[in-house]
Amino acid sequence: MTTCQGAKGTGIKYSYAGLEGLWVNAGGSKAYAPIMAAIATAESGGCSTAYNSSGATGLWQILGAVDPSDQSKLTNPQINAKEALLKFKDQGLGAWVTYTSGAYKQYLQGSVPPDLNVKGGGGGTSAVTTAFTSASDPACLFGLPNVDPGSSLPIVGKFLPSTSECLVKKSEGRAVVGGLVLVGGGVILALGVVVLVAFGLRGKAGKKAQQVVSVVPGLPSGGAAAAAEAVPVAAVA
Repeated sequence: MTTCQGAKGTGIKYSYAGLEGLWVNAGGSKAYAPIMAAIATAESGGCSTAYNSSGATGLWQILGAVDPSDQSKLTNPQINAKEALLKFKDQGLGAWVTYTSGAYKQYLQGSVPPDLNVKGGGGGTSAVTTAFTSASDPACLFGLPNVDPGSSLPIVGKFLPSTSECLVKKSEGRAVVGGLVLVGGGVILALGVVVLVAFGLRGKAGKKAQQVVSVVPGLPSGGAAAAAEAVPVAAVA
């Protein structure tokens, strides 16, 4: 990724693979990723801060956000990709003039795999700083696979949420492992204490038994010796 200048300020210029990655990470189907990357290239040149006088904004030149809360964030590459997916679900590829006119075809590269480690961020210069400082440090340890109900269930899929979510971050994974190590150490220590106490009690019980035997007259060597020295009943008779 490099920087670019759009009408909304300094932005991030995304490669074809990066545009595909933004689409897929937003929940879009991988099958449509090449077409959507070509459309974004045709619409904005891949510059996140692209803007024209009609109000179309960002990578996919969104004109009127489907989710009203996104309207002020359309220069954010991830938000723009999300809105592109919502537009696709509502209107299909016909939502973009560059598709209906065929202008996207000159940018189409079907053999380029998506860059799923691509980073987004807010609009303007802060987006550039965020993207470049974190681009080489993927923070997700385990996440849900990208699922796009809209492409697999055309009729009802638009009413179902897409998933592309990190469930466990690397920092959280390290904390969990550390906690398990501490718990395991505590269990081992507790078992050791139990064993030591058991051996201690056993030793005390043996000494006590020896003391009891030693005070009984005629049992110098314990019960077994006394039984050996006992006079048979028949001899008394």
